[in-house]
Amino acid sequence: MTDLKIDSQKSLLSRGFISLLGASFFGAANDNILKQFLMLMVVTGGVWANCWGPGTQGYVFLVLTIPFVLLSGFAGQLADKFSKRNVILLVKIAEIPIALTALAGLVLQSFWFSLIALLMFAIQSSFFGPAKFGIIPALVTNNQLSKANGLLNAVTNLAIILGSLAAGFLTDLYYPTMKNPKVAVVAPAAIPQAADVARPMVKEEIPKLIPDPARKPQHLPMGLALLGVSLLGLIAVLMMPRAPAVDPDLSLSFDVLGSHIQTLSVASRPLLVVLFSWSGFYLIGSLALMQLPEYQGILGLQPIQINLLLGLLAISVATGSFTVGFLSGKTIKPYFSLAGAVGMTTSFAVMGLSSLNYAGLAALVFAIGFSAGFYIVPLQALLQTLAPSEERGRFFGTANALSFTFMAMAALFFIALSRAGISPARIPLFCAGLAGVGTLVGMIELNRIMRAQKSLSISTDSPRE
Repeated sequence: MTDLKIDSQKSLLSRGFISLLGASFFGAANDNILKQFLMLMVVTGGVWANCWGPGTQGYVFLVLTIPFVLLSGFAGQLADKFSKRNVILLVKIAEIPIALTALAGLVLQSFWFSLIALLMFAIQSSFFGPAKFGIIPALVTNNQLSKANGLLNAVTNLAIILGSLAAGFLTDLYYPTMKNPKVAVVAPAAIPQAADVARPMVKEEIPKLIPDPARKPQHLPMGLALLGVSLLGLIAVLMMPRAPAVDPDLSLSFDVLGSHIQTLSVASRPLLVVLFSWSGFYLIGSLALMQLPEYQGILGLQPIQINLLLGLLAISVATGSFTVGFLSGKTIKPYFSLAGAVGMTTSFAVMGLSSLNYAGLAALVFAIGFSAGFYIVPLQALLQTLAPSEERGRFFGTANALSFTFMAMAALFFIALSRAGISPARIPLFCAGLAGVGTLVGMIELNRIMRAQKSLSISTDSPRE
């Protein structure tokens, strides 16, 4: 059964695909603005710095991930039972009151209220993912899948770039900071007084960033930005033509774990290998994203500098995604993923072993992002190709749940490392280790699959659905 009857001809320029790109762009921008604001506010120099102890950003990440783990399976069922376009539309409508909640929390300067808004954004996004990824094969021809996924990843990361830059600017308005002048003061090397010799030496951590008394905080712009982006996302979806459901007779199940088990039980071995490789990426990526704001304290950077790094990361992921999508042509080339995994492993190792300045950190961030684009796009295209068309929404619901389970594991891992006293500057070494193990396992499994199937350079010339 045809999943979607949007345009007479599927194309990257079809109204349906362009509408999806718009919805994805504004959704990613909004999620990133609030998430990045909270991450910057709970690290050294933020208004809520370490309010839950070391590794507080790990708890923020847990709030972001848990809804995806619990709800993605049910969201996948909805994407199959009902029109994916209608699911996306309802999700975008729900974003408006959520943005208003965030606006209220930010004006009230309430960490808890803002965190609840982030939770609501996460719940809303968990219903968006399965419909978004499941609808792509119906919007473009089968031989455009690699390009479509590369373009979608590029557009999404462009949204992250702009969202990161906006978050840094809006965060600076919300809580203006300056470098602490006391940090630069060096005590004169005079002969110590007797009282000083007798007094026990106590190491005092002096924050490198403190509130800027010359600038008045502005609490309204951040919330208004979230509301405005939500409205733009809704307008984008309204442009998408109507679409039929693929399985309107599907009986909905609220057994979240059971639905995932059922979906995984009918998946082929190649599909499972790709799924776990795709999900494992989010474990490493999430650990890196939680660690990056720590350089605000390590190097004494301003929030806007951290967000410039995040913007650079998004540019590099977009560049890698766009490049691998077009290098793949009309095929899906899994070995590009292995090349990306090697690049991430090497870059993380250098980052964890080196004493970096801002320029060196930026260069490694770009290398990691470019490698990540090469890694993720072929796997995403493979998931869409190998997943059964009549269960694609449910499968991507399970894929979302699994990837966010890995993200939750990353948050717990980060909290444990922080509380164990591991220097944030060394956390990239753990990322390198995980990426290295993933590279080795992926190489073994890919060779096994290719021996069984002769080639995994999958041709996508045949018609689909």
